[in-house]
Amino acid sequence: MILKFMREKIAHIAGCKSGNATMMVALGMPVLIGGAGLGVDMTQWYMWKRELQFAVDQAAIAGAWAAADTETESTFQTRALQEFDANLSVTDDFNAAPTIQLANFAGGTDNSVAVSATATKELPFTSFLTGEAATIYAYAQATFEEGTTFTSCLIALDDDDAGAITIGGSSVLTASCGLAALSTDDMSITVNGDPTVDAGWILSAGGVDEWFYTNTDDVILEYMDGLYDPFASLSPPNPTASQISRTYTCTAENDTTYADVDIRTVTDYTYWEGPTRNNVTLWTNPSGHDDSDVTSSSNDIIVPNDTVAGTTTVVDETWRDLGGNGQTKKWEQRVRTITTTYDDLTLVEGGLAGNVRPGTYTDIHISCNTAFAPGVYNIVGGTLIINGQHEVTGAGVMFVLYDGASIQVNGGADINLTAMTAADLMSVGVSPSDANDLAGMLVFEDRDSAGAGTNGQSFNGNANTVLNGTFYFPVSEVFFAGTASVTSQCLMIAANNITITGTTDMETFCPADSTEDTTVVSTEAKVRLVA
Repeated sequence: MILKFMREKIAHIAGCKSGNATMMVALGMPVLIGGAGLGVDMTQWYMWKRELQFAVDQAAIAGAWAAADTETESTFQTRALQEFDANLSVTDDFNAAPTIQLANFAGGTDNSVAVSATATKELPFTSFLTGEAATIYAYAQATFEEGTTFTSCLIALDDDDAGAITIGGSSVLTASCGLAALSTDDMSITVNGDPTVDAGWILSAGGVDEWFYTNTDDVILEYMDGLYDPFASLSPPNPTASQISRTYTCTAENDTTYADVDIRTVTDYTYWEGPTRNNVTLWTNPSGHDDSDVTSSSNDIIVPNDTVAGTTTVVDETWRDLGGNGQTKKWEQRVRTITTTYDDLTLVEGGLAGNVRPGTYTDIHISCNTAFAPGVYNIVGGTLIINGQHEVTGAGVMFVLYDGASIQVNGGADINLTAMTAADLMSVGVSPSDANDLAGMLVFEDRDSAGAGTNGQSFNGNANTVLNGTFYFPVSEVFFAGTASVTSQCLMIAANNITITGTTDMETFCPADSTEDTTVVSTEAKVRLVA
């Protein structure tokens, strides 16, 4: 019985499970505590990483925007650091200074800003296990493209014409100041012939002739957004003097005589003592003037028309009172003898000449050598025609075309026309702000004009055609078939359409080392976070 009881008791004890839970809890407690500690530390790490990553992302973007602008590119590190610091809160006390530098991206050179940073701090659990502080690392990279501003000295303004700019014949256009067409047509800029073109860059709101891709090294940008008329906001000036109705005429000039002239001037000084010039005796003046004998020669100078060849002599005697009284009164006598010899006389008969004043004209048909006085000239409904073999000059002038008025410059003419400056415009009553905008405008076609018709505005100048200024024809086509040069700035032509034909030579269209500053499009800078 006793043995049976003991066997049953042992079996009962062996089958008892009431203490297992306590043992399991005891054995699993370190894992539970460790997991909780690791969870708390990982939450900290995640928060640090998120803040640090956001800070370097914003720093890279801010640095890239600064680097994309030529005016701020040198400050990209400062700008990135400012943005980095502004986005820190939790890690502000234990992060290391970030590394900010330019980096290469996608085959480019220094075309991105890279920012890296670390934050190091001890945490209770991980530091207990590893004996080290935890370090979080973050990296960001932002690429940038600089915004670009394009200028142009030939601008076609029509918004949908094919061949808005047409370059034909064997013309030469080697002024690297840009071509631009606002037309959205697939062939907005075309070639018709075998020209030579070096325009620097070719811009179009539509497409351009494939010829440019195989025959030039120019930068070609097609289907561009944002091309615009740089003069669209301007209105032509009409000062009071320009409203006076006038007509153009040629009048006869006087004859002109040229001669070679030799002039000898002999000056003798003597000094006298006595009460009057008629009662004097010779006196030696130790401080008197020295005698002189001077000869000068000049060739081909203008002399009076009644001058004859030969020699003329003129004697001039003057007396000067040097002071004193009675018999001690002193006098200076100067005798100047001028001998003039005229030789090789040439008479040039006067021709016709036109002297034109600012005002309103129906027509100005140049038929003699003509000088335009400074000011604004209104041409209403007629034409300004400059024919060959006449010299035409004008500094500080502007021609304004109304009611279908046109300009024709025919071959052989010697022309030198220069646009008004801001000071010139203000002097005739134009406001300072308008004067600054209109400065440099040589020809301004009113937008309400009917345009010049199928014949357009025509320029057939030669090597002596000097045009300094802007030609603005918003409603007319310009036909350029000659040669023009400039002396101060690139010649600007902005017209509804532009056709360059024949043997036009625009090699001197823009002087060496000169640039056109009329902007026709500006592309915005681009920044993109890539890492």
